[in-house]
Amino acid sequence: MKHALAYEWVRARSLRSTWLLLAAAGALHFASGLYWGLKRDLGELDAFTSAFGVVDRLGALLVAALGVAAFGLDHEHGTLTTTRLVLRSPVRIVTARALVTAGLGLFGGILMVVLTAAGVLTGGGALPADPGAAGRAAGAVLCLTVLSGLAGVALGGLLRHTGLAVGAFAGWTLVAETALAALVRVPVTALPFSGTALFAATGTGVFAGLVVVALAAATWTLARRDG
Repeated sequence: MKHALAYEWVRARSLRSTWLLLAAAGALHFASGLYWGLKRDLGELDAFTSAFGVVDRLGALLVAALGVAAFGLDHEHGTLTTTRLVLRSPVRIVTARALVTAGLGLFGGILMVVLTAAGVLTGGGALPADPGAAGRAAGAVLCLTVLSGLAGVALGGLLRHTGLAVGAFAGWTLVAETALAALVRVPVTALPFSGTALFAATGTGVFAGLVVVALAAATWTLARRDG
């Protein structure tokens, strides 16, 4: 497994898209933090937690694209055969990609939180006096980026196309969940992506469960379809 992790880490870090996507997510959060830090009429709101309103979802989408690339680019460039020859086991391949992507997702989440705080302070704002509120906001971002990255790995393995997989993830998170909440009256806290963004236990649990099932399906598909 150590060899598989090393192989996947070399692949991930050698891709320019890995660092561009993480940098873009960080830049979005710094800009949002700066915007809210410059505001002086927040009332009972605080700049730090308010800055995560929309950009945390966009940042998570960028991290999901990073996860999609783990499989999507292999399929599109015809390098999956080489990966299979080197690592052999589909379980080893998917596990290594999931672990490396989870690590990158965690790094991306930390980067997003830190740069949001930096943006708020640069704009002259203040961080929350209540550490619990800041902790919940940061925890939601970390859960969202890690799970989104893993969901991207699974979608990349199942759909075998980078654009299609990213589009499917974006369609669910930005359109389908909004429609379910507005038209079907599904509680936002029970929706996988939106619930995780709110740090709701139900939504986070649903998202984690879906990720496990999707990764298992990607492993089975790799063994059956690409064997």
